Amino acid sequence: MELPKGDRKIYVFKVIGFLTESRPLIGWSGSFVSAVIRDNVIGGVDVSKLAVSPLFIGNSRKGVERAVLSGVNGFREVVDAGSRIWFTFSIVSKDFPNEIAEKLSSGVVGPFNVSELEFEVVSEFSSSLASNYFRYVDASGRGLVEVFFYPTIFVFHGWRVLYPSPQRLVFGLAKSAAELLGVNPKLAKKRARTLSRAIELVHNKTRVVSVDIGGNRVVKAFMGKAVYGVKGLENLRDFIDLLNFGGKINIGKSRGIGFGFYRFKILKR
Repeated sequence: MELPKGDRKIYVFKVIGFLTESRPLIGWSGSFVSAVIRDNVIGGVDVSKLAVSPLFIGNSRKGVERAVLSGVNGFREVVDAGSRIWFTFSIVSKDFPNEIAEKLSSGVVGPFNVSELEFEVVSEFSSSLASNYFRYVDASGRGLVEVFFYPTIFVFHGWRVLYPSPQRLVFGLAKSAAELLGVNPKLAKKRARTLSRAIELVHNKTRVVSVDIGGNRVVKAFMGKAVYGVKGLENLRDFIDLLNFGGKINIGKSRGIGFGFYRFKILKR
């Protein structure tokens, strides 16, 4: 999916470190991460479209990690001092956020000691080669993509905001590409319409959950695994490109408190 370049950039940060003191988490861990970032990192910096991940415990490079699902269906957890943690967040800005980078590089962010900092700049919608995915399609030209959603609410109206609709997923990500990177919205919508017709929900193992987001507020969201079938090599490529983009900025509502974060993989045939 080739889209024109905009004048804004998405700055993506991954913070890896350790918790300095034990923290009992009653509400959603994404709300906790958001508060830490707003109070200790962003401050008065002029940024927009904040998106954060849930809090993760463990080593992501070794594949030994888990999300802290505090606040989901009443679950509570105490995260012990010294726990290895990581989280990501992204912002949209025309200028490089020097002040934010300096605060993150200081080594201390609120209750976290920062040991590593990863950084990425996204200035345009990235398109990959369809040939990269040839090994993932079957004889009929269909590929399967598994997406695991952490608490998510799609932005459109109706009951399907709590359902992993492939159409809402595609249109939501295409709309974000237009809004955040300044790409042509008509082109994005046209390609999303074509792509959405080539995708079906093959397996749905998501469930509706209640999430305590703090401030005595509990909201409904969906969470879990969904498998999508994508017909056609170019359509599979475009779907993966959209998912790669959305993995940096989340999908749907309440992205600023860690909703709409997901992970995905292409299933081998």
